Amino acid sequence: MSDSELIDWEQLSMIFGEDDEEFDEDMAELFQEFIEDGNARFDAIKDASFPEQKEFIAKESHKLKGSASNFGFTQVANLLAHIEDDIGTIASDDVSESLEKAMAYFKQSIDAVVSKYPPLASISR
Repeated sequence: MSDSELIDWEQLSMIFGEDDEEFDEDMAELFQEFIEDGNARFDAIKDASFPEQKEFIAKESHKLKGSASNFGFTQVANLLAHIEDDIGTIASDDVSESLEKAMAYFKQSIDAVVSKYPPLASISR
């Protein structure tokens, strides 16, 4: 999957600025917090028992979907929206598969953003 399919670069340029603008360090710190929070939420969702904790999975997916959308991680947000929206009818295997894809896209998206914005490399690992 290409970077343009993973990430809404226009959204990120509003956060970090255009290529010719000075890099916003405050936004870089927010990005780091997003990564840390995202990893923690993915772990919590992954560790939740399905179907017993459907509501928890839906709520955590919703929270992470919003953050992912804010940072332009479109494919991550789409997969989490699928989990959240379909939690009442979704099968366990589909939750697992969607979650695994979302986690992989999360990592790929981080790598793509760090490649485009090198100052993030020191804080996003």
